[in-house]
Amino acid sequence: KYPENMIVVVGCYDGSIHGWETSSDVEKEEKQDVEESAEKLELSFAYSAHRSCTKCITLMKARNGDFMATGGTDEVIRVYNNKNKREVGELDKHTDQVMCLDFVGRKHMISGGKDGALCLWDAKTWQCIHTLKGHKPGPVTGIAVHPSGRVAFSTSRDNSLRMWDLVSGRPASRNRLQDFRQLGLPVWSNSGENYAVVGDDRHVLLFKINNDSGEPDASILYRSRVNTIGFLGEKFLAIGCEDGTIRVVNSKGKEVGRLDCSENSRVRSLEVVPSEDGNYYLIIAALAEGIIQFWRLSKDMKNIKQLEKKLKVGSTTHVTCMTAITYSKENDSLKGVKVSKVSGKRTLQGDQVSRKKQKKKASRTR
Repeated sequence: KYPENMIVVVGCYDGSIHGWETSSDVEKEEKQDVEESAEKLELSFAYSAHRSCTKCITLMKARNGDFMATGGTDEVIRVYNNKNKREVGELDKHTDQVMCLDFVGRKHMISGGKDGALCLWDAKTWQCIHTLKGHKPGPVTGIAVHPSGRVAFSTSRDNSLRMWDLVSGRPASRNRLQDFRQLGLPVWSNSGENYAVVGDDRHVLLFKINNDSGEPDASILYRSRVNTIGFLGEKFLAIGCEDGTIRVVNSKGKEVGRLDCSENSRVRSLEVVPSEDGNYYLIIAALAEGIIQFWRLSKDMKNIKQLEKKLKVGSTTHVTCMTAITYSKENDSLKGVKVSKVSGKRTLQGDQVSRKKQKKKASRTR
């Protein structure tokens, strides 16, 4: 039984990213739960990832965070090897800001841009193997990959919720919600039986996967702008707001808890981590002012407390996005990463690698 390990990464308005990991001595302990892991987080890396604002970050959960990708307003996706602490290269398929990213298992990654395109990437060669088009005329505002890895849904400012078959690379369904101008912040529950999106920045919409009507099972309207949401198991949803609070609601939309994070700063992003025994949840909240807080919530939401542990990004740095994962086994070895250097700059060259292989085969045949 390996102890719980945790990685927390935030992206900032100045284009930088900052990452914390559980200290190396944690692996020597016999038992480690997520609360103790949070207490032992230490700054592990900091990169200047983008020329301007960092819009999104994702970690490859299937490889315990060994790979990380970031997207920015500079239209570039940067890929990092977290195990060796180095940059692998950059992807430049999008023609506008990269708005959202998510890994699909350990073999693929999907990205969404302000250009309205969804790109499916091979995580070994880093080639774009499919470009999924359908959101017109607005940008892709969010992506959520189903826990099975077979489908994903995306949101946009064209008020549509689109489901994609990631096996065939084709659209599977579309749900247009006429009451809203735009949708965003899609998220699945851990089982994949429930999902939620945000409409017009203030309406939180809850759905069940077996609901064929296309209408939400519950809808909650907030006065304050909603910036981030995340499921706590199957029965509860955490909602981070512009007013510095996190509201916890049940599946019917009734508020059952409230976390007062800050009076002077916005909740920009949150992540939910369950305890190993399933008796409580840990909410990681990133505030715009550069503070990361940790909150412990019991399974029934009756006991809520803030941990003393806090992470600080910087006195003048504003947080724009965050991701976090935990894992309970040793990292796998990295395989299949192809890197080349062009004019002193690392750039992913999947297409060139494939062409070289073809040329070698042709010469052997001759």
